[in-house]
Amino acid sequence: MSILKKLVFLIQLLRFTIVYPFIDMKNQDFIKDIERWEDIMGLNKAKRYSNICRLMTEYKEFRNIAIYRSGRKKIGRRIIGLIYPPLSTLYIQAKEIGGGLFIQHGFSTMISAEKIGKNFWINQQVTLGYTDHTRPPIIGDNVMVTCGAKVLGPITVGNNVVIGANAVVVKDVEDNVVVGGIPAKIIKRIN
Repeated sequence: MSILKKLVFLIQLLRFTIVYPFIDMKNQDFIKDIERWEDIMGLNKAKRYSNICRLMTEYKEFRNIAIYRSGRKKIGRRIIGLIYPPLSTLYIQAKEIGGGLFIQHGFSTMISAEKIGKNFWINQQVTLGYTDHTRPPIIGDNVMVTCGAKVLGPITVGNNVVIGANAVVVKDVEDNVVVGGIPAKIIKRIN
């Protein structure tokens, strides 16, 4: 390993060592997030500490999740955000998100939901949000929202749903379907 690579590695390790005490490793939803990222990225789960270090170093979307999962610990959120700046165009304002959250390419994404179930996958330029003052959407378990989609208003998206690219969802979506289009409609049923 070259001297430069060793120096970079030591700096990354130092940064992570400072931040690690502020990461909420007792939060079971965050543990599920880490496990999901490890699965998707093909990381060795036996190396949890180094995996989290790598995820914090290489993926700004993961940093946003770590800050979100820090909850009410303002000092922790600030220290994490200072040492590992989050993706500035990714906003997570959901009241509750189940474990297994994966954000792939979170650029220009707004996650504002009343509740999101477990194993939620979201892509870039997605908006989950309000249409009026009532409430944002409720999202079920095992839902994937692909690039450019909009899920708006006081609606409910069921479990095991895929929302296609650039779809605009403004009505409830039943379980086990793929939806797409403007306005979104069922394209396929999932067994």
